[in-house]
Amino acid sequence: MTIQNDSVAATLGVCDVEFTATDDLQSLREKFARIIVAEMYQFVGLLDVNGMMLESNRASLESVGLRIEDVRGKPFWETRWWSVSPQTQTLLRELIGRASLGEFVRCDFDIYGQAMGEETISIDFSIQPIRNKNGEVIFLLPEGRNITEKKRVEAEIARKNEELRASSELISHQRDELQRLYDKLAEEQRLSERLLLNLLPYPIAQRLKARPEFDADNIPEIIADRFPEVTVLFADLVAFSRFASSMDPERLVSLLNEIFTEFDTLAERHGLEKIKTIGDSYMAAAGLPEPATDHAVRAARMALDMMDALDRVNQRCGYNLQMRIGINSGAVVAGVIGKRKFIYDLWGDAVNIASRMESGGIPGHVQVTEATMQRLGHEFLLKERGSIAAKGLGELRAWFLVRRASPATDGNCASRPIS
Repeated sequence: MTIQNDSVAATLGVCDVEFTATDDLQSLREKFARIIVAEMYQFVGLLDVNGMMLESNRASLESVGLRIEDVRGKPFWETRWWSVSPQTQTLLRELIGRASLGEFVRCDFDIYGQAMGEETISIDFSIQPIRNKNGEVIFLLPEGRNITEKKRVEAEIARKNEELRASSELISHQRDELQRLYDKLAEEQRLSERLLLNLLPYPIAQRLKARPEFDADNIPEIIADRFPEVTVLFADLVAFSRFASSMDPERLVSLLNEIFTEFDTLAERHGLEKIKTIGDSYMAAAGLPEPATDHAVRAARMALDMMDALDRVNQRCGYNLQMRIGINSGAVVAGVIGKRKFIYDLWGDAVNIASRMESGGIPGHVQVTEATMQRLGHEFLLKERGSIAAKGLGELRAWFLVRRASPATDGNCASRPIS
């Protein structure tokens, strides 16, 4: 690049540097260097190997109201702008001593700024050894840069980072706490659903939960359905009250729990819905809340298995308990009643007749109505009992469900009178 001396000379003088049209390239470089150094924002100086001030850039002198004559020839650590602690003065002397031996040194320290609002100023300070052609250190080049604002920003960043860290820990703690609460809520919800399913059939429980107005204290509009084809089963332990009168409460409840748990298992296996237990009585129904065409067959299978289950309990416990079971088929109305302790219950003549079949039955037998008998087909062996008097209902024809039919069994055995 060609430097136009005439245009440079036209600038006259800068920082006590005069340009002329006759300046050669070397002269221009030297003058430019003098301007650069003089106008540098940070402090730049020149020391002898003993640390005596030889020169300093103009900007740093003017920033504290000094002239070069005020500091030239003085020890660097004693110059007036270096208003520092005795410890820092000692450090500066040590750094100058190390630099004079050829080491580049650098550190941060604080000075007391006399011309800058009497504030503490942080300096990034270094000393560069300057060598002659023989490699001997003849000058020292100190440089200082005000990093007060940088440190303030760094401190602010550090403070913000600490706040962010604390916030992150708080958020993490809150997230963990929310997770624990969610897990607890989910477990309570699972428990509530299990309890709800213990009280209500699954489809009915789902219908309740799906309603936005449903909550623990308020059952919404009535749930009621009519089923034209179901089979209702009632079972009762004969003379159980007398049997249990001499039994301690814990053993009594344990025995009933053992028996009814067996019945619950059978109800699930054969596809019946347990409706309720009342004392030592058990009620179930087939064909609801999900309709089933083989509802009577399901109930008959369960009734026979219930008798077998009671026999097994007797064998294990040494008892001689007996049971009556009554079954009837027909139409019912089913729905949810109650508010806090609600249940799923059935109503209708079919329910009443099934109850009479049980109460008017014979211990150790399963008694069914003509309506149920007609729906059983040829899978079971039945014996006709004849007509029985049913309280409030008059005379009803009844059959005993004996067992499942074998392949050789007469398919018309349901019409045979009891022998």
